[in-house]
Amino acid sequence: MASKRKTGVLLVTHGSKLKEANWSMFPIVRELRRRLGNDCIAPCFMELGRPDIPTAVQKLVCRGCNHLFVHVFFLVPGKHLQNDIPRILRHALEPHPGVTFEIGNAMFTDPGLTDLVEQRLSHLLAGDETVG
Repeated sequence: MASKRKTGVLLVTHGSKLKEANWSMFPIVRELRRRLGNDCIAPCFMELGRPDIPTAVQKLVCRGCNHLFVHVFFLVPGKHLQNDIPRILRHALEPHPGVTFEIGNAMFTDPGLTDLVEQRLSHLLAGDETVG
């Protein structure tokens, strides 16, 4: 009998040499856990930050997750998103046969991103008659 699918979420960003920049990830994770009522949401960094992807994978697998949805904080589907992150995930999951993963799209594909940029720019450009 197949086990029920339990999905964990990895929130992946690149990581920075500036620790303060990496710390900005944790309040987002806490708020998403609260809003979604789900503790199986783990932050991780592709490089330059902790926890790294394999550590976060291990944490979610230990919590019983047998499927991982990987939300990437990457704007475009470049080399990291197309090659590096899938490779790191495959390697991290080698000791966990049966655990599957899927990677979400780059953020540039989300129409909401245009709305966000418009909102931010409209405040800046509100009084500027030369724009447009």
